[in-house]
Amino acid sequence: MRYHDTRGLADRPRTFTEAVLDGIAPGGGLFIPERLPELSVGELDGLAALPYAARAERVLAAFEPDLAPEVLHAATIGAYGTQFDTRDIAPVRDLGDGRHILELWHGPTLAFKDMALQLMPRLFSASIERAAANGRGDREYLILVATSGDTGAAALEGFADREHTRIAVLFPDAGVSTLQERQMTTRPGANVNVFRVRGDFDACQTTVKRVFEDAAFATELHAGHGLSLSSANSINWGRLLPQVVYYLSACADLRARGALRDGQLVDVCVPTGNFGNVLAGWYARRMGAPIGRLISASNANNVLADFMSTGVYDISARSLVKTPSPSMDILVSSNLERLLADLTGDPARVRGWMSDLRETGRYEVDPATLSSLREAFAGGWVDNATCLATIAEVQRERGYLLDPHTAVAWKVAEQVAEDRPMLIVATAHWSKFAADVTRALTDQAPEAPMPTGDAELELLGRVADLAPGAVIPPQLDAILRRPVRFRTRIDATPDVLEATLRGWLAGD
Repeated sequence: MRYHDTRGLADRPRTFTEAVLDGIAPGGGLFIPERLPELSVGELDGLAALPYAARAERVLAAFEPDLAPEVLHAATIGAYGTQFDTRDIAPVRDLGDGRHILELWHGPTLAFKDMALQLMPRLFSASIERAAANGRGDREYLILVATSGDTGAAALEGFADREHTRIAVLFPDAGVSTLQERQMTTRPGANVNVFRVRGDFDACQTTVKRVFEDAAFATELHAGHGLSLSSANSINWGRLLPQVVYYLSACADLRARGALRDGQLVDVCVPTGNFGNVLAGWYARRMGAPIGRLISASNANNVLADFMSTGVYDISARSLVKTPSPSMDILVSSNLERLLADLTGDPARVRGWMSDLRETGRYEVDPATLSSLREAFAGGWVDNATCLATIAEVQRERGYLLDPHTAVAWKVAEQVAEDRPMLIVATAHWSKFAADVTRALTDQAPEAPMPTGDAELELLGRVADLAPGAVIPPQLDAILRRPVRFRTRIDATPDVLEATLRGWLAGD
């Protein structure tokens, strides 16, 4: 199977391994598959009898990657093993009243990003080996990652000390929780570096994208260090494809336990900022998963909710709002471009919209595209106070402790619920956001002062006392004992990032 550029600027289609290594298409576009495999009802039901690694192997194989079957098998077995705290890997919990929670936080960094970033580095290494065996491509790569909190920790976990790669992560100053920051800045590994950026996530993401577009810097990296650039963000198809698996897996589990009858659909509500997670659900739906509506749940940075309603994507007059769900504090939703490419099949239109966004901060899709969007998607949002109130409400009424991102999805699911089952995607463990969970459980306002830094971590025990049954996960023990390694703070400009990378690579 080949992969095309959403903006139609690539000189040729790419194979799977080429798309993984390139990360982003020439001119800033994203790679999308030329077609999607379809799973029959029998094939979907068959997944329920398999362990998660085998489910992932079967789904990825359906995309016909240019990797030997034994290589794909080794990658999936290696990814979904003892580093997860449950054999189910992505269990579905029934919370009653037709509501189900897809728990995606059982990996080493306690967030859904582990679901892809335990597998993607293995696919990346296999892609390097394949390119080398065919006498093509480079042997050494620099992975650049912009993170709003969880991607960075998961990418560092997956790529640390992996051969033929170095990885640099950028996170926004004062834009992540203390635990998220600690996961990144204490990360062991000879091939890793972490930079705190003065600015928000969009500043981090834009800076990384501009560096990718700098042909002169790419030439310099290659000539001076033998390095090529790539990405571990969900703009990389190798990051996005493993996320498709857990939607198919969840639907198979729901059908196996009788929660979904033949012909019945389930709505799926996803807390999202960069649109990658909900987009993976879109691909699963197109492949045959019994999914009705895909509901994009936003926090107070509700540009996606507005777009779903109006067809206008407008950030020209918006400022990023700090919320209890920092991984969703995003205004530029990169993966929406892939959906627009699917809905229109017209790279020129997509290219025009992305140009409008870059130049004016807004674009408006045509009525036909908006109509197609509304056939499958709905959107909603909640403010900060409602987010925290939802955490307290669900803990009180159902004995289940949500993190602030999943709380956004829970409340939006209530807002748009119809007469069918609802699958709510739980993207992180509550322990990553102890301050805001404490505010929620003690009925305090979102802006109420809380301890910061190391003192914030002491709130973990308080939350466990306030919420009967809440457990501090064992994954935190090693993280909290590690010393801080990375303290560099940089401005959010391509020139500064490039200079900082030069210093690191030169050993300064």
